[in-house]
Amino acid sequence: MPNTNTPQVLIIPLKPALILGHAQKLPVLVRVQAPDPDPAQIKVRKPYHLSLVIDRSGSMSGEPLMEAVRCAKHIIDRLDATDVASLVVFDDRVNTLAPAKPVGNRKALHVALAQIHSGGSTNLHGGWQAGMTSILADAANAALSRVILLSDGNANVGEITDTTQIAAFCAEAAERGVSTSTYGLGHDFNEELMVEMGKRGAGNHYYGDTAADLFEPFAEEFDFISNLYGRQVRLSLSSPQGVKITLLNDYPVDDRDGFPVVRLPDIPLGAEAWVLVELEIPAGLVLESGNQFLQAEVTAATPEGIPIAFPNAALTLPAMSPAAWETVLSDPLVLARQAEVEAGVFLDRARVAAERGDWTAIAQMIAEGRSRFVDNPWVMDVLEGLAELAKTMDQARFSKEAMYSSRKMGSRVSAKEEDLSSMVAEAAVPSFLRRKKMQGKAQFGVRPEDDPK
Repeated sequence: MPNTNTPQVLIIPLKPALILGHAQKLPVLVRVQAPDPDPAQIKVRKPYHLSLVIDRSGSMSGEPLMEAVRCAKHIIDRLDATDVASLVVFDDRVNTLAPAKPVGNRKALHVALAQIHSGGSTNLHGGWQAGMTSILADAANAALSRVILLSDGNANVGEITDTTQIAAFCAEAAERGVSTSTYGLGHDFNEELMVEMGKRGAGNHYYGDTAADLFEPFAEEFDFISNLYGRQVRLSLSSPQGVKITLLNDYPVDDRDGFPVVRLPDIPLGAEAWVLVELEIPAGLVLESGNQFLQAEVTAATPEGIPIAFPNAALTLPAMSPAAWETVLSDPLVLARQAEVEAGVFLDRARVAAERGDWTAIAQMIAEGRSRFVDNPWVMDVLEGLAELAKTMDQARFSKEAMYSSRKMGSRVSAKEEDLSSMVAEAAVPSFLRRKKMQGKAQFGVRPEDDPK
């Protein structure tokens, strides 16, 4: 068993051997693990710097805006007095209701929240930029600097409305120390924009089907931040000449000397980020005595900016006859991660079918998926959720759920010891590690009034 008190890097092949004399493709799982939390350890941390950026355009009027304010209040009330927060609202105009400063007794922030009312169009980039700028200057002194953006619409006014440009600004801000998490609400927001902002901005991306579904992801975000262990996690992979490495997850990748450097998500305590790769191995390197086929190096830093010493890991595999290889069992965790990555691609295809209104094709795909992924309870749950949505023939809802579920399948942090056979105990798992049936629906029944703080 791996040590749970230190960071670990584990490499697990589908099978612990290769087929002698054959060129072959081998799925390999790389697991980057944080230590388990230590309840006895009282940790002094740097302050969090958060900017809450809320869309107050006309479509947010009524319950959506009220729920957004409740969610923002929930986060503010859980911050320490020394944490820094700002509050920005936007419609066609951008207004900083509370500049970035220590939250203190929270009174100023509560007063600012009470001033929010609905307005006009959606200058989404302007709102994000104001929030980011408010916490950028002092980002180096924060345990985490993050913009938390909520919108129910599209970037339809302002100088910049293009998805690629806005996402690129989020990536630039992340390099300068300010990450971005996005929350889409309802049926009309631009899911491609919100997902790309969270992905390129080194944060998270969530959505709520209705205003009542907003609180659960907001609570999940703060739980994630409160348990953060490693940031700026980079996985460098290398292999012998002639071995090709193909990344199967949906992660940003840089190139270093022809080998991938994978930008992994931040990792909380008790969790792991994982990467599934495929090694294409020529027959000449498959030796009975064994050969090293993959090496993994990880760099990361604590929220305080201290480098984390992850051990290097390597994969060496022997070869055996085809008959002997056939008797070796496949690793169940690798099979589960394969199913999740494949399901993510499958859901992208379903989304494309929904966009062209081909509900017959979607019904056929869901039937195919029920057979293909029958051994993975989480994927089966997700398919059942999409089957329910398909009955409504609501293109917007189906497309959003398919996109967010697809991204969750291939780019999530997970519990280090997941129950692969059942979803029964999922409510007992930390909120940021739960596998949900539908990303846009509250599933675990927690409301702001249930929070003990």
